[in-house]
Amino acid sequence: MTAPRFAMSRRALVAGAATLAMPAIARAQAERLRILLDWGWLPYHSSFFVAQERGYFRDAGVEVEVEQGRGSNTTAIMVGQRAYDLGHVNITNAAAAIARGVPLKAVAVYQHRTSASFVGIKGRVTLSGPASLRGLRIGSTPGGSDGLSLTIFRRANSIPDNALNIISLDASSKTAALLTGQVDAVSGDSHAYGAIVRGAGQEPEVMELANFGVPLLGFGFAASEQAIREKPEAIRRALTAIRRAMADIVTDTEAACTLIRSRVQIAGNMAQCLDYTKGLQALSTPPDDPGWGRSTSEEWRALIDTLQAAGEIRQQRPLDAYYTNDLLPR
Repeated sequence: MTAPRFAMSRRALVAGAATLAMPAIARAQAERLRILLDWGWLPYHSSFFVAQERGYFRDAGVEVEVEQGRGSNTTAIMVGQRAYDLGHVNITNAAAAIARGVPLKAVAVYQHRTSASFVGIKGRVTLSGPASLRGLRIGSTPGGSDGLSLTIFRRANSIPDNALNIISLDASSKTAALLTGQVDAVSGDSHAYGAIVRGAGQEPEVMELANFGVPLLGFGFAASEQAIREKPEAIRRALTAIRRAMADIVTDTEAACTLIRSRVQIAGNMAQCLDYTKGLQALSTPPDDPGWGRSTSEEWRALIDTLQAAGEIRQQRPLDAYYTNDLLPR
């Protein structure tokens, strides 16, 4: 996950706590799931709060505990190690983990086009293609999807490792460095940094990596292989509740931002929360689309071939080792 890190509350969201008030039969049927996020609380995590607040987890018969993460790489490993049943992750990072033998699978992909980008400020830089990056000071966070997408971009465009001036910064430092002019651009998610730049009264200059040979997948959910075997219906029901909440957020994004801002601390004002959330929605499959969450063999083959070319995958695995569509909401 490459979005700037918002202030983190240490408490987990226990979604489905209202099951205590359910009839005894319904309580007996409710199954517990532990979900680990890709990062600390961010605006797009409001779907978990909406699903809890409006009783969607309860209606689905699941009791869900959601905890903050520390990057999609870590989340993928923790889920694979069975510390959690389900992870909200950058699917590209999950694929790289699966290739290394981590026992998990993607069970729903709702962002099929990566938002990985170079983002600067209009009037300061022009980002028109690989050549326009030369000589710029580019802030980037090593590791995670940020470093991975940057590596793939350089290889896809035959850019030597030393041809770009990459300045290693942690996620929170990138924001300040960009706004104060310490760097000319940052690598990261366009919806996140676009919201921050606009929130500072500027206009973002964005160069999307997907337009330059980087066919990576964005956000979705991955489950441990054990959870897939032992809790398939609970996973399906949880995804159904989350999808239902996402549909509500499309209809009323302001209500979702108001809710999450009332529950946990996130950086920025209401306008930035709305901007951030709508930016990701524009890159995602609409929740009311019949194909929501569904993967295709073509996009997974393109992703795996890209990761292999970048040296991130060193052993062949069948496509069905990476994902399944069997647990999607019906």
